[in-house]
Amino acid sequence: MASVSQFAQYLLKLDPQRNPARLTLFNFLKHVAEPTLPFSPAILQAFYGRALQFDYWQSEYQSLSDTTRADVLGFLKQQPLEHQADAWAQIRHPDTLQVVPIKLFQDLQELVENEHDPRRRSGEQIKVVKLSDTQVLVAILAATGALEVKVYPNLAIVLGAHLRLMSPVTHLHYTPSFELMPHARQILEGSLLTTHCFHVDLDGVYGLVVRGHTLQKFETFIRAQMSETQDLFNSLKKIERHFIDPQSDPDYQEIVTRLERANRLLSLPTVDNMATAERALNKGRLYLKNAFPNDRLLGLLVTHLDYGISQKRRPEASAGDATQ
Repeated sequence: MASVSQFAQYLLKLDPQRNPARLTLFNFLKHVAEPTLPFSPAILQAFYGRALQFDYWQSEYQSLSDTTRADVLGFLKQQPLEHQADAWAQIRHPDTLQVVPIKLFQDLQELVENEHDPRRRSGEQIKVVKLSDTQVLVAILAATGALEVKVYPNLAIVLGAHLRLMSPVTHLHYTPSFELMPHARQILEGSLLTTHCFHVDLDGVYGLVVRGHTLQKFETFIRAQMSETQDLFNSLKKIERHFIDPQSDPDYQEIVTRLERANRLLSLPTVDNMATAERALNKGRLYLKNAFPNDRLLGLLVTHLDYGISQKRRPEASAGDATQ
């Protein structure tokens, strides 16, 4: 069976830059989907489940349907259909789909639980957490201890008498020790209509950021340190705080240690020590605002350091006033 990568190569020959719908599909295959997977109806359903979350494609559904339908049919003519023929014929394209918002969290929770019930019955533990009025987090714990985390929007697709969840905006895989699974493909929603598609190994973070309704490549990571990726790091910590105790988080431990050390440095307020303390304060404020919001210990350390620095700086200001 042809792979996702092979279909992407087929689209590349059709010059996707000239057609927004084709470009969006190409970018999904190239940047979001796992390139080694077989190109199957499930891949196309996942694409529609992501594309139709954008208002643009909800209004331009006909263009998305016509282009994608023609491109898939053109590609399949070059491939043996085998037993997949019936499955491809049953594909529902956007011009035959309805996207509906789920206004009540109770209904969204029930839909999530229904879709994940087969996994629960297989022995996996399922936990559903409300992130906001528009998003829900699903944590799936396997018997091995491996953890899978998904975040869904409050949107669903109507399929006859049933509703189906949209594709998750976040899909993460963790080891039993709650570390990101090495080499696994991770998908994480960022800020400002961005999505991080990446994997981690001993050398750091590899991947890219896509943005907007065409899933255009926006930024690339090569051996980046997680704490230096800013939006990726902050978005990840906002998700992880729902199932990882900050006290066991190495990044949390590092910033706490740094703030405690900075507070001790104030007892000897040299120029270098003050500069070190101020850098720690700035980083602590960022972590408190973005990565570990409302954390009590972090808040206390930041407040104490801020007060200590202002007190040490006050004599300098007073001396300056006295000389005028």
